Amino acid sequence: MSQIKTEHLHIEKDPDRYEGKAVIRNTRIPVASIVNHYRSGMNIEEILEGYPSLTPAQLFDALSYYFDNKEEIDKELS
Repeated sequence: MSQIKTEHLHIEKDPDRYEGKAVIRNTRIPVASIVNHYRSGMNIEEILEGYPSLTPAQLFDALSYYFDNKEEIDKELS
């Protein structure tokens, strides 16, 4: 497995999995999915209710990754 290191503890990228897209580590949840919910107006508590296996730290790290890599995630969402 050839994971690409990120500066985000809870985010991983692996060109051999999930089309190389950023996902929350040890899940199959793409960062783009979290961002999509956030952009649609869902608050943090609502997003966590929809993903009960996520911790707040994982969710906030996904949003942090987005703001650090906005162009990458915006491209996925377009």
